[in-house]
Formats: sequence, C-alpha cells, structure tokens
Amino acid sequence: MVLRAVLSRCGKARRVSQHAGDRRTRSDARSAECVASHDVCSLDDARGPGLRSAPEWGASDEFYSDVSWVSEGVLAEIDLRAASLIDRYGQYVHAELREAERSRGEYSLDLLMLGLALGRYAGAADSTPGWVVALAHELFWLRREAPHTKSLADLGRAALIRFFLAPRMGRGTRTGQAQLNRLPRLIDWLQATGEFEQEVRRLNNWRSFLGAMAPGDADGAMSLSVEIFDWFEREAATALGAYTQGVPAFLAGEYAHRGLREDQIFCGRQPAEYHLAMVASEVMNQGLRAQFDRTAHKAVLVPACMRGPRATTCRAHVFGVDITCAGCDAGCPINRITHRMRLLGATVYLVPHSSGFSRWLERWQRQPDTGVLAVACLLNILPGGYEMRARRIPSQCIPLDFPGCQKHWRTKGIATGLNEDRLEQVMAAPNQD
Repeated sequence: MVLRAVLSRCGKARRVSQHAGDRRTRSDARSAECVASHDVCSLDDARGPGLRSAPEWGASDEFYSDVSWVSEGVLAEIDLRAASLIDRYGQYVHAELREAERSRGEYSLDLLMLGLALGRYAGAADSTPGWVVALAHELFWLRREAPHTKSLADLGRAALIRFFLAPRMGRGTRTGQAQLNRLPRLIDWLQATGEFEQEVRRLNNWRSFLGAMAPGDADGAMSLSVEIFDWFEREAATALGAYTQGVPAFLAGEYAHRGLREDQIFCGRQPAEYHLAMVASEVMNQGLRAQFDRTAHKAVLVPACMRGPRATTCRAHVFGVDITCAGCDAGCPINRITHRMRLLGATVYLVPHSSGFSRWLERWQRQPDTGVLAVACLLNILPGGYEMRARRIPSQCIPLDFPGCQKHWRTKGIATGLNEDRLEQVMAAPNQD
C-alpha cells in the first residue's frame, strides 16, 4: 500500500501526484550537487541528512509540509495493518508498566522502531560473540563512571565497533524470522553500543508486552513490525528520499575511510533511520503540543554547534549547567535566535553536546510549568523526544536543517542552522488555559 493510496482511502490526499512530480524534477536537477556535497542530510531536499543547503531562512518550509502528510499516511497504514496490536500495546504499557499515557501515534512509532531494530540490528546481535558484547558493556560503563579514562575507553570501544559490531549491521537473522527468544540478545547488543539508551527502554516495553502473549502470537507481532518497517522504508525513500540523498555517498565515501572512531554506529545510520526521525519529530510534536502550549514559561535548547567557528571567541555566560548567549557577536545565529525568542518571552540555552542533554533535562523535569523546545540533529530527535516524554516534560522539537559539527560529520566544523521562522511559529502559539 503506497502512501498515496493510504491518504486517498483516508480522505487526506493532498496533491500527491503533482507534489511527487515536482520533487522528482528538483531531485534530478540537484543530484550532481548532492553527490558533490559533504552534507549528509539536508532538509531543502538538496543534500542528504540536513534540511536545506544554504543559510536562507525558511528554506526548509517544504520539508515540514512533506513530513506532515507523510506522517499522516504512515500512521494510517499502521492502523490498517496493526490497529488491534497498537491498542493492546498502549493499554499494557499504561496499565501494567505504569507509563504515562501517550498518543496513539507515539505507540505506532514504537512499533516502527521495533521493526527497525529487528530488521537492521538483530542479525548483528545474533552473530556478535558474547565476549565482545560483554567487553563493550564494560568499556561504556567505564567511560561514563570514570571520566578520566574516557579517551582509553573510547579507543577500546572504537576497535570493538570497527571490527566486530559495525560490520555485522544489516545482516539478516539466522532463520530470517523474528522470534521472541532473540529479543533479549538484541536489546543487550544495542545497550552495549552505547547509542540506543532511550530506544532500549521502549524495546523493553515490547519485551514485557510480547512476553505476556502466546509465543506464536508474539512471533507474529514481531514479524508484522518488520513487515511494516520494510513498507515504511520503501515508501519513505520515495516520499522523503530527496532529503537524504547525501547519506549513501557519505557512507560509501568519507565514512568508509574513517579509522577507529567510537561514533561509527551513530554516523553509520541508513536513510530509513533518518526518515523515521523525520516522522518521529512530527508525531511526537503532535502528541505533546497541548501540554507544551499550556505551560507558563518556555525554554529553548540549542546545540552549541550552531556557533560554528565563532565558538573560539564565544563569551557565553556559564552558570552551573546553564550556558546563555552574551550577545558578543551580532552575526552569530544563537545571538539572533536569543533576541527573537526573548521577544516571545522564552529563554535560550546552549547545550554543548547531546551527551550532556540529560543534565539539562533534570532541571526542567522539576519545573512542570516550563515547556522545553529542543533543537537537535535528526539522529537525536527520536531518543531526545523519548527522554523528554519519559521525564514528563512538556516539549517540542525542531531538527537542524543540516549537520555540521566537527565531532561527527566534518573535518572542519561549520555553523549549523534551523528554520527560525518555524521556531517562532511553534513558540508564538498562545497558551491554552
């Protein structure tokens, strides 16, 4: 069932034929630029995992339109195929696992994420020696609990990932089938990588839910999740693939020639994982919108990579974990965003790296009258949204238009950006009593 047919059956067709034709024309015209570009993803459909190719405000407007109708179609298709499963899963997680109730769309995202994990990583979990997984666990624990050993621990992790974990990603399972008894091994493997902390929590929900079912029914549900994700991967490649044209070139080029790096799994994601993040941003924003709008105060978290080369001269104010703009550079994007958000009554904070994200959230978790809007690269949207939801923080998220940090994507970092008009639209919505 293609997205066009789903939307038509649900009465939601939105000029899909014309839209797809226009997208193909633009995509073909820009293919040479896309291959030559170093951007992994670009949300103006030119460069891969970013949302636009040039620092023009609002250039990613079409992305938000596209991802909106694609998300509608994806949720409709999941309802057609798995409505009963989603109902039972949502009820179980809320009633038995005592998780705060979420939107139906978010439970559908969990099913897609289960299918992704099984299809993309279960084969790797099956084939990785147990001692490798155990050692990876120990090294990740060491870097977290003993910061002075981080460099050495990361070197060991990089070697394990390079030679044992990353080469196995994408392999099929031994029998080609999803089976419940393989789920614990998959979860253990994902935890050992250190890259899927929030996703593992959702997979543990599935493990508990499926464990309460008859084995045959559980295996059938897992196989269904893989079938749905396979469908999603095909359809999203057509509907959203223009925004990730740079991913295959990046993986075959720069990524393939990197040495030992502990971020190999993070940076080695396939286009479908970016597409899932795109849909997740839309679905989770919808699920949390009403709570966010009702909050009296607003905070905006922006990644420090938005400063680009200006980071070396940045005079940001630092107070504990709070980092705020000092207004030292009139041309700095964070300075500009800080001024725009101040007019709307919101405070902007810089987050140095995604690994420090949880420390910032601890504060907002204790302030339920504050809504948090987090700006992040696409690959951090799903785990970040999961964590804010788990902490019961009223939140929204906006993806960066393109990745540019030196740590993961470029030999020389550039200032990243976002659709500032979109940010203002989200923040300017009136509070609802």
